[in-house]
Parts: sequence; structure tokens; C-alpha cells
Amino acid sequence: MHSAQRVVLIGPMGAGKTTLGTAVAKELGWAYFDNDGEMTKRYHHSQAELSAMPVPELHALESRYLADVLKEDAPLITGAAASVVDYPENRELLKSITAIYLRIPVEQVIARAGGTGVGRQALAENGTSILTERYERRDPLYKECAKLVLELGNSPEADTKKLADYLRALS
Repeated sequence: MHSAQRVVLIGPMGAGKTTLGTAVAKELGWAYFDNDGEMTKRYHHSQAELSAMPVPELHALESRYLADVLKEDAPLITGAAASVVDYPENRELLKSITAIYLRIPVEQVIARAGGTGVGRQALAENGTSILTERYERRDPLYKECAKLVLELGNSPEADTKKLADYLRALS
């Protein structure tokens, strides 16, 4: 199966991976796998358990999910946890398929992140400074892995069209 038919949306929390992934998968008739939802099903943890999990344990599970979901039949689209680019083996995996960086300004990350949910454990202790630190550290890593950096605008519909058109051109 062509690597262009295994698409992983990467970027910070709040970038719109679930929103755009769901819409583009529907438009293209592809399978969509939601990162958080799939982790609850595959590894038998509730959303509350994932949200309370120590960060190193959660990151290990998110890395496992990335490798596991890419074994599913293509074509598929999934979102990846923001943290996956922190690990060299995940970056190599992302380079081997079609990773698309959904890039938004750090101010939008802060506005959209919220304070609860999977992957937001550190926000309760560190507030927005952790989001800024992660954004600045991960931005070049996302760019390194991505076949496309999609600068998102204010219209999910327009962003969906751009992403779908890009994926159609690859097929």
C-alpha cells in the first residue's frame, strides 16, 4: 500500500487534528482513527484513566498507538498525540508515511488547549508556559517529519478542502 494512503496528522493540542481528520476522511471515503478514542478501545483505558496517567506512561502508550494504527488497512487518516515527535523512533516512522503538520500560532494553541483531558496533565501544574515551551521545541520536529506543513486559517472548511486536495494529488 502506498505510503500516501497512510496519513498521520501531527501538531500541537488544539490544532484541529480530530476535526480535519474526520472531515477529510469522510470526504475521501477513508477510515479515520481518533487517537484518544482508539487508545481507550485498544488498550482498555477510560478517558479519565488516560487523563490521569503519568506523562511518561502516557507518552509510551501514544507511541505504541502510532505504530499499531499504521498496521491497519489503508487508506487511513489518524491524528497523533502532540508528544510523538519527542522520540526519534516516532520521527522516523512519521517520515516513512505521509505526516501532515497542522500548524497554528502558539496563541491559538493556548486558547484552544483547555485544562482537562488526555495529554493535559502538565497544564494543571505549569499553565500556559508549558504550552509555549512545547510549541517552540516541537515546531522544528513537526516540520522535520512532515511531507506538508499546512498553515491553518480561520475556516475549517477551507482547511479541509486544502488537505483533501493535497491528498487527492498524491493518490
